[in-house]
Amino acid sequence: MRPATGNAPHAGLAARQGSTPGMDALADLASMQQHQQTTRANAGALRNTEIYDSQASPNGAVLQNLQVVHGPLPGRASLDHTVADGPLQPATTRISTARTLSEDESQDPKNLAAHLASNPSDYESHSKLIGLLRSTFRSRSQGSSSRGIQADPRDPELLPDLRSAREAMDARFSLGEELWIERIEDEEALATMLSLNESSAVVDLYERAVQEEVVSTKLWLRFAQWMTSLYVAATQDALAREAVQSLHEVQGWSDEDKLVAGEVYNWRVLIDVYWARGVNATKWRIDQSHLLWDPYTTLLLQDLERSPSTEGVARMKAHFLDRLRTPHATWDQTFQMFSTFISRYEDHSYEKTMETVNKECATTKAAYGAREMFEFALTKAHGSGDKTTELRTFNEYIEWETSQNRRKNVFMFELVDNLYQRALLGSPANAGWWEAYVMFLKEEIFSYSRRDVELLAVLDRSTRHCPWSGSLWSHYLIAAENHRIPWAEIEQVKHKATSTGVLDAGGLEEVLQVHVAWCDILRRRAFREGSGEDERDHAEMGIRSAIENMQRLGESKYGQEYQGDPNYRLERNYIEYWTQSHNWRTARDSWKSLVPSRGKSYDFWLRYYQWEMSVWREISWNENAANGTSSPKPREATRVLRTALKRPNLDWPERIIQELREHCRFYEDPIELQSVCVQIWKTGKVLQKKREHEAIEAWEAAQGQATQHVQHLNAETSIDSTVSSMTTKRKRENEINELHGEAAPKKTRGNDDNAPTIVEEATSSVPSKLRRDRENATVIVKNLPQATSETRVRQFFRDCGSINSLLLNVDEVSCTSKATIEFQSRDEALAAETKDKKDFDGREMEVRLGSGSTIFTTNFPPEADENWIRAKFGMYGEIVDIRFPSLKYDTHRRFCYVQFSTADEAQKATQLNGQAVGAKLKLVAKMSDPSQRHDRVGALEEGREIHVVNLHWDVTEKELASAFSRYGRIEKTRIPTDVSGKSKGYAFVSFKSKKEADAALDLDKTKFMGRTMTVEIATKAPTKRQATTILRNNVRSSHSPSPDVQMTNGDQSAVGSPHASAPDGVKPSSAEIKARTVILLNVPDTVNDARIRALAERYGPLVKIVLRPDHQGAILEFSNVTDAGKAALGLDGDESLSGRTLRVGEMRELLNQQPEKKNEKLGPGSGKHTGALQSAMPVRRPMLGAKRGGRGGLGPTFRAPGKKLGEEAEDPAMNGEANAEEASHKSNADFKALYLGQKKDA
Repeated sequence: MRPATGNAPHAGLAARQGSTPGMDALADLASMQQHQQTTRANAGALRNTEIYDSQASPNGAVLQNLQVVHGPLPGRASLDHTVADGPLQPATTRISTARTLSEDESQDPKNLAAHLASNPSDYESHSKLIGLLRSTFRSRSQGSSSRGIQADPRDPELLPDLRSAREAMDARFSLGEELWIERIEDEEALATMLSLNESSAVVDLYERAVQEEVVSTKLWLRFAQWMTSLYVAATQDALAREAVQSLHEVQGWSDEDKLVAGEVYNWRVLIDVYWARGVNATKWRIDQSHLLWDPYTTLLLQDLERSPSTEGVARMKAHFLDRLRTPHATWDQTFQMFSTFISRYEDHSYEKTMETVNKECATTKAAYGAREMFEFALTKAHGSGDKTTELRTFNEYIEWETSQNRRKNVFMFELVDNLYQRALLGSPANAGWWEAYVMFLKEEIFSYSRRDVELLAVLDRSTRHCPWSGSLWSHYLIAAENHRIPWAEIEQVKHKATSTGVLDAGGLEEVLQVHVAWCDILRRRAFREGSGEDERDHAEMGIRSAIENMQRLGESKYGQEYQGDPNYRLERNYIEYWTQSHNWRTARDSWKSLVPSRGKSYDFWLRYYQWEMSVWREISWNENAANGTSSPKPREATRVLRTALKRPNLDWPERIIQELREHCRFYEDPIELQSVCVQIWKTGKVLQKKREHEAIEAWEAAQGQATQHVQHLNAETSIDSTVSSMTTKRKRENEINELHGEAAPKKTRGNDDNAPTIVEEATSSVPSKLRRDRENATVIVKNLPQATSETRVRQFFRDCGSINSLLLNVDEVSCTSKATIEFQSRDEALAAETKDKKDFDGREMEVRLGSGSTIFTTNFPPEADENWIRAKFGMYGEIVDIRFPSLKYDTHRRFCYVQFSTADEAQKATQLNGQAVGAKLKLVAKMSDPSQRHDRVGALEEGREIHVVNLHWDVTEKELASAFSRYGRIEKTRIPTDVSGKSKGYAFVSFKSKKEADAALDLDKTKFMGRTMTVEIATKAPTKRQATTILRNNVRSSHSPSPDVQMTNGDQSAVGSPHASAPDGVKPSSAEIKARTVILLNVPDTVNDARIRALAERYGPLVKIVLRPDHQGAILEFSNVTDAGKAALGLDGDESLSGRTLRVGEMRELLNQQPEKKNEKLGPGSGKHTGALQSAMPVRRPMLGAKRGGRGGLGPTFRAPGKKLGEEAEDPAMNGEANAEEASHKSNADFKALYLGQKKDA
């Protein structure tokens, strides 16, 4: 048995009904099958061509006429097959009609029949018509049975239309697995009540069905069951009846019928032919092969019991071993059956045999285990009924299979071959998958020298299923030529492709592909060794006829506008034929005949030129060899290029100029070269003017489009004023570029943390490319042991794929743990889902996908933390996880994801969407959809906001609006101010339209209130990796710059904040600022400045907060030293921020702290897991002789002169001046002593 085709009957043309073992025994029944069509006797002949007559009979018949071509193909001379055959004209044959159908019942079939009369190649309409007729037939039959009426299955008014519809479709297409099963099921129901002749007719239908659907376990099992039913009806074998389920009760046989059937359907034919064929054909269907193998093995064991022998035991043992060496879903059950068999027949060597087999077949068992998750995904996709998902799963499965190592014998050709056939079993009319299957087989044959592949049989099946595919037919023709099958059979393949009219329905390109392949074969045949004039005449006439027929077909579809094949493939084939015949003149005339239709293409002229050069080389070589003279100049080739340059509509003349210049340099004499230079110069001048004209036209077109765009914007409804006022700011956040395509929350200008955020609707239906698909790649695992660890969970699921993140929660009520695991992709999550109901350290865990259970929420108060989110959303269900975004790349983010235990709970939580959560805030709560990206709207995004720089400090918003109002309608004007309320010297003005904003640019570089303004269109500011928040202007003792840390080449410096001078005019020193500054370390990068402010202001008023998520920290400047001391004591060790332990440290520790790293992955093949948590600070170990440098060590200690041990020299860069006042470093103990001392004094 050859795995690529199963039971392929023919090594050459793959005839429909080849002989099989045991079929000779059915010869005696051939004369009894009078109702079978005689055309099936010639398996290689063209299938019957049937179309419907569109006229319905007056008595309400569904189908009036069925036109059928009977008998073998009419005799045709070999030459006749070289032309493109049109659809055969069928003879008309009247058939019986179903007069019992009502007008309503027959209306839809009538319409479909009328449609098929003019569109006989419509596959879907054929299927639909059969479905309608079958549904009506079965419902009426069941209705008669329910009323106690025994319907006669041979009644000519019940079946003719249904049978005719099936024959009509069968004439053009392969029916496919489902339609074959329905057809045979109906015929079986009738045949069980009829004679042996009619019961045996079903066998022929089964033979055809399993040859077209080779790996269909459904068809093979039903076939074997049907044959067993006939055997049991003839022999009354009780053992066979018990061994095989779902047998038919065959009735109506006479004694003579039973006698004949007993001879034809004997035990050996049943076992060795019908059951064995099915088992061999489905051997590599690892998902369902047991459906046939198990009952077949039961029959073999019964046969061994009937006739026990040493040879029989040996054969049965080999049968088991072959099965155990083949991957399949029920390997353990097979091993158990083998154990029972050995125990009974070879009990003396039971232990040795079982140990040897178990060890030998361990790799086979593991092979199925490695594929189990793919099989599970296929089963799930098939159950969903989504063919697209099913084919995508098959494709991923096949890609994985083909990536297996061939050198280590891990790759299994049979499994990949079977996967393709399984995919095509469910989508038999998918030409793309058939071609992929064919290309896979070709690669195995020609790249890996595999010789056990029946490629022709596969191609025959592919063209039966997709007869409209010219690509498949061309593969078939080329393969037939390569296999050197008889020429008459190759002609027959081409005739089948072009004679039914189905190929035309696929389009001109499909027809053209067949003709191109056919003409290539004719030409190669004409010039291969041993060919004569007949073959050359045959080729010349065939190629010319193909060109003429394609022209007629194109004109019939598109009229006189049809210009032929853009690549003139057939014409080039014709030219090549004359070239190989050394008839240069005729070949050149063919090129010239193409100039009117192809002369505007530079590619055509280059091909023509290259042909002339090849001819010149061959001629000059022959002449030199003959008389030793110098080669003539390639004047014909030169003429081709010069003629091309004269074409006024040439699409790329520059390319021709380049080729002509190079050609003349190498091959022409100086005279011709100078002449060509003049032509090139003149052509270049013309081209220059042409290109200038084209550039002007392009510019005018662009201007016109821009004007239309502006008019379109003006015509649009303006955005709600409230929303517009919140969106017209200068410094905008970038869109959320991590996790999802959701829109980022916005904040209004200034320091108003209660400003609402805005989430716009999607403006494009095209999904953006996702960097991460968390919602669809997450599984929720329940009922884990309470004491389990994260590492243990990772190890258990590591074979499913790479784990991006894992969250483990303990449920104190149920004394269990729950894990939320995010994988790299949805496929890996599906693989993890296969572990559902499996044992995990003594517990049966529950694993399910987390898809559809996540809410995207934003526009909540800035100080909202995880507790606030849980309190707000917890009423709708169990919250599994809350995820805030990282702020290390953009500190303006304010949104989060809330994952519920189920999708229903998440859906209920969307009721919060639009709920007011503050004076200006309306909460956004929507289902998270990673496939959508939302675009922003507003003045800035639409280009209608201008940025005005260098304003006078005293300009008011009203005065500014008045100055710009003459250019258009002003929507909003805003002048940012500092903490003292003074203008910062710049402003933003939003207009109603972009056109008005563009007009306002006229004020650029003009004076306003004595200062020259700069006016430009506002643009988005870059994302902020740190956030500085100034909270108050006046402090009690002094006011000074606070340590706003900036990183420049690794140096540490302080940039003063723009505070006003203190009332007493004394500028505070850096030491004073440092004394009331607290450096907070180990701050999660998901915490914003509002949450830190809420945490820190419990200890006293703040002056300034500098958030540094890129260093996992923050800088807090308090109003006085006392408050700073209290904060340092209280915040050190605090765990209120997302469970992270905060630390109070020094500035250098902050700068040395690296950004937070997440998503440590653990997947297949990775090494030992080192832990999921990241230490807050890198571990530094003391080294002998290392310098202290403020970082500790075992070497000598360096300190500034006059300083005590433990004190540090002040860094001038921290002071902001070279001679800054020195201040000693205060530890936590110092703060504590200071605080207790002040408290005691109080």
